[in-house]
Amino acid sequence: MQTAAQTYPVIPLAIKENKGFLIKKEKSQGEIFISGRKQKFIRFLIWLNILWIALQTFKNLITAFKKVKELKQLRNNYRNQQVLPKFAKIGNRYFANYNAPGWPSTAFNRYIKHLLNRFAITEQSSLHTLVFAITKKCGFQCEHCCEWLNLNKPETLSKEDLLLIVQRFHQLGIAQVQLSGGEPLNRLNDIFYLLDNSPEGIDYWLYTTGFSLTTAKAAQLKQHGLTGITISLDHHLEEKHDAFRGVKNAWHRALQAAQYAHDAGLAVCFSICATKEFISKENLHSYIELAKKSAVAFIQVLEPKAVGHYAGQDVALTKQHYGTLENFYTTYNYDTAYARYPTITYHGYNSRRFGCSGSGVDYVYVDTDGDVHSCPFCQRKLFSAMDDSLNDFIAGMKKKGCSIYNFCSTIK
Repeated sequence: MQTAAQTYPVIPLAIKENKGFLIKKEKSQGEIFISGRKQKFIRFLIWLNILWIALQTFKNLITAFKKVKELKQLRNNYRNQQVLPKFAKIGNRYFANYNAPGWPSTAFNRYIKHLLNRFAITEQSSLHTLVFAITKKCGFQCEHCCEWLNLNKPETLSKEDLLLIVQRFHQLGIAQVQLSGGEPLNRLNDIFYLLDNSPEGIDYWLYTTGFSLTTAKAAQLKQHGLTGITISLDHHLEEKHDAFRGVKNAWHRALQAAQYAHDAGLAVCFSICATKEFISKENLHSYIELAKKSAVAFIQVLEPKAVGHYAGQDVALTKQHYGTLENFYTTYNYDTAYARYPTITYHGYNSRRFGCSGSGVDYVYVDTDGDVHSCPFCQRKLFSAMDDSLNDFIAGMKKKGCSIYNFCSTIK
């Protein structure tokens, strides 16, 4: 097997610093990522914070130490015993990955409490993330859209409904809400309402094509309390992305949106649906280089599923595709040569090893009608988020697990 250094080219820092354009980009990235001794010190403070939360939770110092040790082992298992050599610094907070709230914050503390629930004598039903589709409206024709059959139909949830659903899941412990759609920016004023009235201790992220984002909108979203923006970018080549999204100039507008969000002080993530046609070492390397130059903190890699617009199509990846994506994920996350590159979240990597984190384990998906699904790819309404027995339903969902995970993760 090739080593990480052999698989992906590393440009020596000395060469980078000799080029004026790259000096500017390296300086910009230096403001986003921390590594080395500073990162180790911040990591030490974070674990002290976690120990304090464990002590509050278990009321015994020895038990707290034991539970923190178990939590650290769980983290190491998910990282395959590798050390993450970087944190993203956005404002005054530090982010280890896309799915964890930044530290220090109330949202981070709530997130840790959810994880510690796994080691309680009687495990409580809790979640750390709600993926919430808040609108059916969208002007794009995205190749992979999971909500394809529901697009551009009349809305069924008012802004008050949106807030009520978030409040109900807040009682279940969520520390993060990812607003999706459709195109959520079509409900910008309702997003402001949601952010202004939201319960304390939630990080909000916004999924968007970025097409209608402006400098003013990005600044307003930041002022109202948004944490970050997840921009759909499905190729490093303009014509390929525009074709995938079905809209001309989508690629330029997405990159422009990333700049607007970064300038406003928002965390930025690029999300890509990695298709069979896209997956190659060269394409992945070019993609992350583009993300790095765009001051992006995170990349989310999604695998295509035969649902929505892809229903009935042969989009499943092969074992070779998975291997290429996993090598990309481990190399750029854990090789210290890439400490100034975006951190990659790749759900499929851990799902194939530890099971799906949806289905009430860590998160659930609520659609534009307010109905709960195991995840965005499991197109099956299970119950309403408005139901009085929501807590019991979530507990039952978690106990049952992902009913179609084997279908979703089939390896040819």
